[in-house]
Amino acid sequence: MVAGASSVALPVHAFNGSVSGVVSQGRGGDAYERGVTVKIAHQASLGGGVQLRAEGRYRYNAAACDDRWSDATCDAYRSDADWRELYLSRDIGSWQVSAGLQQVVWGRADNLRVFDLVNPLDLRDFVLPDLGEYRIATPMVRALGTAGDWTVEALWQPYFTPHDYAATGSAYDLGIDARFAATGLVTRDARRPRRDGTAGEAGVQLSTTRGALDISLLGYTGYNDDPVYALELDDPVQPAVRGQFRRHATVGAGLAYAFDGGWVARGEATWSPDAPVSDLGGTSPRRAATTNLLVGLDYQWRDWVLSAQASDRHIASWDAAMATTERAAVLSLSATGSSHAGRMSHRLAYTVMPQAGDGAWLQWRSAYQFNDHWQVEANLDLLDGADTGFFGQFRERDRLRLELRRQF
Repeated sequence: MVAGASSVALPVHAFNGSVSGVVSQGRGGDAYERGVTVKIAHQASLGGGVQLRAEGRYRYNAAACDDRWSDATCDAYRSDADWRELYLSRDIGSWQVSAGLQQVVWGRADNLRVFDLVNPLDLRDFVLPDLGEYRIATPMVRALGTAGDWTVEALWQPYFTPHDYAATGSAYDLGIDARFAATGLVTRDARRPRRDGTAGEAGVQLSTTRGALDISLLGYTGYNDDPVYALELDDPVQPAVRGQFRRHATVGAGLAYAFDGGWVARGEATWSPDAPVSDLGGTSPRRAATTNLLVGLDYQWRDWVLSAQASDRHIASWDAAMATTERAAVLSLSATGSSHAGRMSHRLAYTVMPQAGDGAWLQWRSAYQFNDHWQVEANLDLLDGADTGFFGQFRERDRLRLELRRQF
C-alpha cells in the first residue's frame, strides 16, 4: 500500500544569527561594555499565505556591574533580551498586512529624525552609527499597499512607548533628575498614557514618484517620545516637577530629486499645531506650534555616498519657561562606502549642534568581513561641547568599541 502525499503544505523555516564578543572602552579607562551579544532570526512560511518574521537579541555586559557605575546600571544592563521584530504578515490582494512587534522607518534623512516618528529609541548607548540598532520594536498593525500611483503605508499602535533613557548613574545618563535638583526641584515619576488600547498612536505615509522626483506625505497622531515637564505644588515645602506625555498631531511632506551625475537633493518638513512643551512656570505643560525642517544633498561617487544635511526645529511663541531652546539646529557631514572588493565597509560622520554650546560628535566605523562567517568591527566616538550641551555633557565619555562577530 502506498500512502498518498499530503495536500497540506508543511511550514518552511529558515534560521540565521550571530554571536559577538564586544569590548567598549572610554578615554579615561572606564569600561562601557565587556560581554557578548547573541542575535537569532527566524523566518517561516506557515501556510495559507502567512509569514512569520522574528529576530531576538540577548546582551550580556559584565562592565555594567563595575564599581564605576550604579546599581541601577548593573540591574538594567548586565543581562537583557529584546525582540528586534516579531510579527505575522499576509498578502491580501495588493496589500500586505502585518501584526506584531515591528520597526517602521519613514523618511530619507541620514540618522536625523524628522519623518522617523514611529518607533522610540533605546538611549543606553546615547548615539550609535545605525539607528536600527537602537530603535525599539513596538506592537502595531500595519498595512502596505497601493492606491493608484501612490504607495500607502498605514499603521496603528495600541499603546504608547516613550524613549528609554539610560539608567541613572550609567555612562550616558542624561542627568535630568540632577539638573532639576540643582534648581531645588524634585523629579517625580513620569505620568504615562494608559496601556489599555484607548491611548494608541496611528499614522499614514503616502509616497509616489514623478520622473526623477520622489514625493512623500505623512500624517501622525501620537505622543511626545521625550517627556515634557510642569510644576506640582501640592507640597508647600518641596516643589516638584513631573514628566508628562500628551497627544498631538503631526503632518509632513518630503521631496527628493535625483539629478544626473549621481546627485540627490532632498528635504523633509513636519508641522505640529499643538506639540506639547514644558512649562516650569505653571502646573500643566503648554501647547505650541512646532516646525521641523531638513534639507540634504547626497553624491554617489564610486562605492561611496557623501552626504550633507542641515535641520532645524522652531517653537512658536517660545519663552524660557519651556526649558528648551527656541531653535535646535543640527548640521552633519558623512561619508559611507566600501573598499577591498566590498569586504570592508566604512562610515565617517561629523555632527554639530551650534546653539547653546550643544557641541559636536565625530564618529568613525569600519568593518571587515573575513569570510561568510567572521567579521570584525571598530567604532570610535569623539564628543565635545559645553558641560550642559547635548553632546558636550558626555565629552569625557569618548568611546572605542570593538566587536568580533561569528555569523551562522
